[in-house]
Amino acid sequence: MLTVHQLRRVLAWFFLATYLVLLAITFDGVDFASAAEDGRLTLLFAIAVWLTYGLIYLLPSLLIVWVADRFFHREREHGHKRVFYPLAIVATALTTLFFYANAKLFTLYGFFVNSFVINLIATPGGLESLGASNASNATFAVIAIGFIVLQALLLAATLFVYRRFGEPKWLPDRFFLWLFVVFAVGTVGERMVYAYSSATGVTSINSLTQRIPYYLPITARTLLGAMGVKIKRDKEFKVAKGNLEYPLNPLQVEPPAKPLNVVWLVSESLRADMLDPEIMPNTWNFSQSAWRFKRHYSGGNGTRVGVFTMFTGIPGNYWFPFLAERKGAAVIDVLREQGYQMDFRTSAKFSYPEFDATIFAKVPTAQLHEGSEVAEGGNAGWELDRKNVTNMLKFIDGRDKSKPFFTFMFFESPHARYYFPPESVIRTPYPDDINYFNLSREKLANEMPLIKNRYINSVHHLDSQFGRVIDYLKKNGLLDSTIVIMLGDHGEEFMEKGRWGHNSAFTDEQTRTPFVLWMPGMKAKEIDSMSNHMDVIPTVMPLFGVKNPTRDYSTGYNLLAGEVRKHAVLAEWSSTAYMDHDVKIAMPLAVVATQHPRVTGPHDEPMPEKEQDEAFSHKAKNLAGMMEELGRYVAKSGK
Repeated sequence: MLTVHQLRRVLAWFFLATYLVLLAITFDGVDFASAAEDGRLTLLFAIAVWLTYGLIYLLPSLLIVWVADRFFHREREHGHKRVFYPLAIVATALTTLFFYANAKLFTLYGFFVNSFVINLIATPGGLESLGASNASNATFAVIAIGFIVLQALLLAATLFVYRRFGEPKWLPDRFFLWLFVVFAVGTVGERMVYAYSSATGVTSINSLTQRIPYYLPITARTLLGAMGVKIKRDKEFKVAKGNLEYPLNPLQVEPPAKPLNVVWLVSESLRADMLDPEIMPNTWNFSQSAWRFKRHYSGGNGTRVGVFTMFTGIPGNYWFPFLAERKGAAVIDVLREQGYQMDFRTSAKFSYPEFDATIFAKVPTAQLHEGSEVAEGGNAGWELDRKNVTNMLKFIDGRDKSKPFFTFMFFESPHARYYFPPESVIRTPYPDDINYFNLSREKLANEMPLIKNRYINSVHHLDSQFGRVIDYLKKNGLLDSTIVIMLGDHGEEFMEKGRWGHNSAFTDEQTRTPFVLWMPGMKAKEIDSMSNHMDVIPTVMPLFGVKNPTRDYSTGYNLLAGEVRKHAVLAEWSSTAYMDHDVKIAMPLAVVATQHPRVTGPHDEPMPEKEQDEAFSHKAKNLAGMMEELGRYVAKSGK
């Protein structure tokens, strides 16, 4: 029978074995090849980060078991077997599963478990929005159980080896203490390297750590400056903070004598190059008689920001104060006051993202219709889209024809896993399903053309539903009295820039969408100049009788007035980007400084480090102007 001391040693060896498992999981996440290209120091730093990172996040599990052992100490072997061993198995299984989830997220989408993912899990409807199949869910359940089983087997193997062979004779008595000291010194050392690199502007180190989930950096600019180190001083850009003040002034409205109806159609994940005569024939033909914006950008790379910016006309960072104050979109208030009959539909949910608590916060619940209402008999995205279009057209049919109407429809067909019926197939071959958890980086790259075929088929089905709406408006003579808006909430990337999906970067593939605008009496036009989701509201608000200057309620431009946009502001959960005809600069959203912005060409072309620094400095005035936009609608202190 092993003594309590020996059983504790077994646990120590078990944690060491678990640490080796974490090293294996994180190996692909560290770009050793790029680090080596940047020099020996960067490579050594990468190795040090890889070796110490797993231990840092294993410490909570280790601490839990250590505290339990100290406070609930039992002098008998079965105490460890019944209490501490199961506790160690579960704690380490959760740690390894978390590392696996981070690695899988990065493989698939290029980001890690972050505040966005936590919100996705915690908010009703969030997980459903992922579109995971039953196969994916089942695979995840098997994987989760598998990690517990793996840790149990690992502990059993450790216990067996220890009973059989005991402690290696060549190890010092305080092996684990010395091992811990080595790790501690290594951790402090690589953090010091990071602090020095950050202070002196060595961007290769910073870029490397951005690929490590929850890397905990330290900075020491003041200390290093006092020691005589030449500090690289980057201009800091800060977003003003304060209470929401939107609009800046009460809206002055003179309702038009003949108010126009509004049909607002928005699709999930609709990228710009899908507006094609073959893929979207109905929408393409309609666009030839409307205004088609050829260089249009969403307000960001995700649904939340995309829909928010098109309905408010202001940057995506305002989402959070809108949510906190349950502030609705001003355009909805204007139309409600004019007696518009309203109908809002989505094949997803209004609760995720929380549109029912932001832009549609003042819309009566009875007017918000979700996909679940029509899910009977089939709940795939394409089926829900069809049923919702049917019901939207019924609403228009049954309206009071003496009053104007407003309809909004959010389509789900092009959301991953990309939904379509057999008759919408125009691209083959394609996978019958997408099991997220079976996709490795290599497999994802090999199968991406097939996955994109699924996406194209789903967009083709989306077009058929757009066509139903267009045909209905034509047959019922409504086009002469109706504004039609067709947009994507954001784009979708298929590894063109190294990522799949959206919500991970500000690439053109993730942010550019089609934009078709029909106005009664307008001549058809193709617009080559840059436009943005934030331009929709300042373009239509004057048509609803709003007399205020645009800046009272939007940072966008009135496209009908011929205003030309020279730059765009893009946002995601925690970052923002400035983009113009020369450059694209991404930086933390609403945070302090931008010592290490990501700078590329306007269409994501890589730039040498020297050119990045020059571009960033050259655009300092423009970035300051962007920050003014990001803080325009907050009450400044002292006002």
